Amino acid sequence: MTATLPPDAPETPELPEKPRSTAGLGRTAGRGASTTLVGQLIRIGVQLGGIVVLGRLLDPSDYGLVASVAAIIGVGEVLRNFGLSSAAIQVRDLSRHQKNNLFWINSLIGLALMLLAVLCSPLIATLYGDDRLVLLTQVLAATFLLNGLATQFRADLNRNFHFKALAGSEIGAQVGGLAIGIVMALNGFGYWALAGQQLSQGILTIIILIPVTNWFPGWYHRAAPMRHLIMFGSNLAGTQLLGYASRNTDSIVIGATLGAGPLGLYNRAFQLLLLPLNQINAPSTRVALPVLARLQDDPPKYDRFILLGQTIMLHAVTIVLAFSCAQALPIISIALGSNWLGSAPIFQILAIAGFFEAAAYATYWVFLSKGVTRQNLYFALATRPLLVVFVLVGSLWGVHGVAAGYSFGVALIWPIGLLWISRVTTAPARAMFLAGVRAILGYGFATGISWAAVQWIPIDLPFARVALGGVTLLAAIGLVMLVWPTFRQDVRSIAQARSFLRSAKASKDGDVDATVDTDQLTPTHTPTRTRKMGRTRLRIIRRLDRVVHGLAAASTLPFLRDRAALKRAISRLRPFDVRGDLAHVLVAPPGEGNIGDQAMVEAFLENVTGPVQVLVRRPADIEIPLQHARRAQLVSIPHLIYGKGRVHRQAMAVLAPVLGGARSLTVIGADIMDGAYSVRASARRADIASLARSVGVEARILGFSWNGHANVGVRRSLARAGRMGTRLQLRDPVSSARARADRFDTVVDVADAVFAARTNSTLAVTEYLGATPARYAVVNASALVGRSFDQTTEYARIVTALLEAGLQVVLLPHVVRTSGDDAAACRAVFDRLTETDPLAPPARVTDSRVVLVNRLLTPAEVRGLCAGAEIVLTGRMHLAVQAMFHGVPAVALSTQGKVAGMMRLFDTQELCVEPGVGLAGRMIPVVLSVLADRERYRDRLAARLPEVQRLAALNFSGLPSATHTHPFTLTAPSPTSHRQGPA
Repeated sequence: MTATLPPDAPETPELPEKPRSTAGLGRTAGRGASTTLVGQLIRIGVQLGGIVVLGRLLDPSDYGLVASVAAIIGVGEVLRNFGLSSAAIQVRDLSRHQKNNLFWINSLIGLALMLLAVLCSPLIATLYGDDRLVLLTQVLAATFLLNGLATQFRADLNRNFHFKALAGSEIGAQVGGLAIGIVMALNGFGYWALAGQQLSQGILTIIILIPVTNWFPGWYHRAAPMRHLIMFGSNLAGTQLLGYASRNTDSIVIGATLGAGPLGLYNRAFQLLLLPLNQINAPSTRVALPVLARLQDDPPKYDRFILLGQTIMLHAVTIVLAFSCAQALPIISIALGSNWLGSAPIFQILAIAGFFEAAAYATYWVFLSKGVTRQNLYFALATRPLLVVFVLVGSLWGVHGVAAGYSFGVALIWPIGLLWISRVTTAPARAMFLAGVRAILGYGFATGISWAAVQWIPIDLPFARVALGGVTLLAAIGLVMLVWPTFRQDVRSIAQARSFLRSAKASKDGDVDATVDTDQLTPTHTPTRTRKMGRTRLRIIRRLDRVVHGLAAASTLPFLRDRAALKRAISRLRPFDVRGDLAHVLVAPPGEGNIGDQAMVEAFLENVTGPVQVLVRRPADIEIPLQHARRAQLVSIPHLIYGKGRVHRQAMAVLAPVLGGARSLTVIGADIMDGAYSVRASARRADIASLARSVGVEARILGFSWNGHANVGVRRSLARAGRMGTRLQLRDPVSSARARADRFDTVVDVADAVFAARTNSTLAVTEYLGATPARYAVVNASALVGRSFDQTTEYARIVTALLEAGLQVVLLPHVVRTSGDDAAACRAVFDRLTETDPLAPPARVTDSRVVLVNRLLTPAEVRGLCAGAEIVLTGRMHLAVQAMFHGVPAVALSTQGKVAGMMRLFDTQELCVEPGVGLAGRMIPVVLSVLADRERYRDRLAARLPEVQRLAALNFSGLPSATHTHPFTLTAPSPTSHRQGPA
């Protein structure tokens, strides 16, 4: 179906943001989880550093004073948020006016709470019996307003999965606030240093968030529907209010009964242990909530994600808690000094609460993501008073009793929460309970072993205790994994989490990572290797691949091994293993969602007669058109090009009968022969041609580019193929000159094979533009060249210029696979152009002539679409080829020098534009000059096209068509002497 911007779209307060497809959601979650994890590790490091530094500059009573105020006025933070940040994230559709309204609601609540705290400051001072708290409360009250202003900016980044920007803003503000607090502490400000740290962090947060978010709220719109958002938020706020009251009862009780000193010790223990826990819990919710909210209608995927998220949370948190609990004394001694050792027992008791807090957080995710915040409120009403009771009872035994009561209450609430969600949702509560029990028992055992192992070391050797305790803890965890298979499987699932989150395998059973919607094109296959590694790791491995496999190919050992394996396979062939009717053998390119690769295969089929066998890695990589189905067949040899070791040598056994029945062998070269993508694959393709020549089969490499800086192994493999008589057909004069400079034999000047195609179809034109389309341009945003710069913004400017020139614009993906998903790139441009943003330039709001092609077209359909275009703009060379096939000017991005060589065939080098930052500034003048002088460009292309098509036909000239059998021997023919011209 066609995705277009509706003409004359009215601006309405209820216009929602575009509903988000779940396609690619796994990859987004994986990136978000990775970014958030790194950000939180940095934040925890900064926070622990602040605890250590300020703990040595300030007294426990300073912390006690600030904690006394924070325990009471902190309730305002819950009311200030009012659950509206989570409401903005959880809701599927959110209009700009609703975002504006949420901003003003949060800000006004923050202002009101600030004024209320100022008025109540004398009462707070009276409660604690300390007049210093009056001014301190009034100063800290300003944080209500600051955080109220920042709430929806954070929610906007969170909702749109901008985790990197969100983490960066928080880290920047935290570092700045800590720096100010340290400076004030060094200058003797005492507890005011802690107040200054909080205020400055709030101010810096706003200063950073506004430019990072690139959103500024408008006025309040009374017509925007807000009831469902406020209801969601109010239920959540009630739950959070109860949770806050129960979690801070301990601080209030200690401060009011025992004073600031004991509260300072308790607060430091709480901060040092549970605050890092909260720094993991809150950001994990930031990642999990928007993902789970979009998985509500897919129970199997939802269950897998919630169990995986809980497992990651439990193991990541509890291993830290286990070590912290076992080695509390040396950790406190190292971090805060000996005067804080009184907090170590409190630290250990609260670690128990930390275990169960981590286990219970997944339950909170279920309540929020399922939208059952009312049930969450009822659950809090039923359980939070229990926690308050346990804290009050524990206070009879002093500060340690308070910590024990708090821990016991949290431990009791966890199973109650799982029982509750099992009654009101379909979440896998039993599996969640068992996973939690496994983690608690496994790490609890390791904690005891680590604690016992260091009891013989004196406390005045804290570093020795920490070192031995850490080693013992890891050894104990390893032992648990060894003897408990289910625990081992949990740990293994964490190691495999990255591949699960980033998987994009297409399926029809609702796999959220690759759901093919009617308005979203996604890859049909995700290579396992690419799915399991990040870009940085992939880049390193590719460089190692170039070195290792290049040296191997240069040594000729791989070719000799392959030839020996082929010889053994030939010797075992029986007469009926070889085909009676000879066939042309075509070694196909990778394909798997690449229109250019498919076009080259079809061009070959259209230009040769007789049976054809197409060698592919997987049957889904290439499709045989119906008109050729009776004479062409796919032969899958998975490890022929990309395999290694034994499985690759076994591929020779499959190749032997194919070569035995081969009339000719043709390798599709294109841009995959010079090792720019894979050294081993390029060398293998050249070696297959050499193997064919070694058994007397005529071999050629279909028109390909040569970059002149190829890996030495690839260069030697291709040179060997030329010496053995393989026709090396270079598709542009620049590549030919480079190949001759490398002293290749049998170089033949040709053009790209697709110029010799013979089919054409107007189906796509009719489907997307109607029977009588207006003047239009075809634009392709290539994911391959857009990795190093923001091409979405650049292309938005380019398309806007085309619209202003009076053209309709068709956004056409040309490659749809994980290694380069044009569908996602074109969708990003389309979404940018169709944003209904009142602050955006008028062209982005009113122009409606933007069409997104949301399926992978056939090559014939692409040629038909390009034939009627005024101009084609592309980051893919073969789209430019199929445009010039009809004499249509194509402005193409220059990649690896191959596009410039093709443009030289038509004497249109000025239509080749360098990619990168500033692309729009370079491309728009070229586009406008072509449109202004379109007929001259068409005449120039038409004058050159016959010669280019003649060169393209040379790709297939001389292919043997006789039916006699060739001598099937393993002797290399004598090298040919010609360097140029058709065979």
